[in-house]
Amino acid sequence: MESGKLALVGATMVIVVVGIVVGASFLTFPEASPLTKTTTDRDLLELGLEVPSNWEFEMSDNSTLSLSSLRGQVVLVDLMATWCSTCSTENGYLQTIADDMAGTVVVVSLTVDTSESPSMMALYKSSRGLSWAHGVDDTQFMNYFVITSIPSMVLIDSNGIFRYFHVGLWSDASISTRVTSIL
Repeated sequence: MESGKLALVGATMVIVVVGIVVGASFLTFPEASPLTKTTTDRDLLELGLEVPSNWEFEMSDNSTLSLSSLRGQVVLVDLMATWCSTCSTENGYLQTIADDMAGTVVVVSLTVDTSESPSMMALYKSSRGLSWAHGVDDTQFMNYFVITSIPSMVLIDSNGIFRYFHVGLWSDASISTRVTSIL
């Protein structure tokens, strides 16, 4: 085959392959979650999403936490990782909430890093002197809310309904205001 024709065939093949790759990137697949990629604060009340009754998490004290066992209480779930510096900054706000709103809000921090274990969470919690529950998400929250940024937080009302989703640092004053609005 002539070198000119060979170059033309090669260029055509490259264009076809690139076209297939680009075209495939536009395909949409059904979501496992009723939510699409959530990247901003969102009031979830209108969606009426009940916390799945079978969600359980391995905790840093070797217990298993079932979210259904927290029904009747407002729950603030902090989705984080031990290596995340912004998550570490968030701890101050969460400690204030855990202290000031004890009896009103249950704070739970779950790592979304699948390489982290309950023992790593125990070390994280104890080395920072944090008082609230820490555990491992095991991708339940991560997949349901399509978590792409941490820290992210989910507020669950006392009826077990997802009420609010927040991305990034969330001050204790803002958390308190949001909790008060759903009581």
